[in-house]
Amino acid sequence: MNANHINHKLMKDNHMNFSQLQCFVALVETGSFTEAAYTLDLTQSTVSHALAALESELGVTLLERNRKGVVALTTIGHSIIPHVRALLVQAEAIEQEAKAAHGQTSGKLRLGTVLSLCPDVLASVLTRFRTSYPDMEVVLFEGTMQEVSEWIESSIIDVGFVFHSACRIESTLITTDELCVLVPPGHGFHAKTAVTPRELREEGLIMAKAGCASQLMEMAGFEPSRARPQVRYQASDSATILAMVREGLGITLMPRMMLPKKLEGVIALPLDPPQPLPIGLAVRSQAMASPGAKLFVQTALTWAQEQASLLPRAR
Repeated sequence: MNANHINHKLMKDNHMNFSQLQCFVALVETGSFTEAAYTLDLTQSTVSHALAALESELGVTLLERNRKGVVALTTIGHSIIPHVRALLVQAEAIEQEAKAAHGQTSGKLRLGTVLSLCPDVLASVLTRFRTSYPDMEVVLFEGTMQEVSEWIESSIIDVGFVFHSACRIESTLITTDELCVLVPPGHGFHAKTAVTPRELREEGLIMAKAGCASQLMEMAGFEPSRARPQVRYQASDSATILAMVREGLGITLMPRMMLPKKLEGVIALPLDPPQPLPIGLAVRSQAMASPGAKLFVQTALTWAQEQASLLPRAR
């Protein structure tokens, strides 16, 4: 049985239900029956029976289980999970649209954000969204820039913060950050007012392990076709990277919004020329986005416009 046949069966079979599909997706995302049951507020027995019923209906094994209860997708499971996710996303959008027709705003919004990227923006927009739409449940997904983009394309999330125009998906510009160079006080750059790409090429860098590190280096002037930058160390957490810079193990590149409000033992310098980082909100399809996703983007835009209107008065 191929994936197209199964997808047709998903749409046609009367015995199949969304609860079974939700259990299947929850098992894939959590990797265990215990966590899936907790996520869905069901018993493990219910989740197990739902998966067994789904596999029986389709006539295939979707997940492999080991003795510890950890699950992993089979080959055919990998083939159909994108279709199942897309089906559930559309079902959620249909429900939200129907409620909106009666003046109601409720449902689930799955929001993706890059680790430590613009945390103040995220918190401010989330606060406003929750105040305006208290019946919308927001589920937050944190990952690398690459992961957020992949989650949008595979319908794992409804909307996500990305570098505007830097990804393959269409995004709406929300705000603009600035790329900075972080150095310890005794570094040769500490007395400079800005750092050029040529000067950066002579330095040892400490960068994030995955995600947007390569994008940040390209924005700073490192051309992929030329000599590779000297990346001495890679770390997952921004606090760890800053601590390593503080100890003189290298320098790093970070968006200004990622920096702690009180920067101790590290100096932040702009690039010359300055390198703006446009931050946007992306959805898989503007036309097919759920009402909740559209409302979140509109809430973020309104917030950004209000912040921009305050700038002249702050000077």
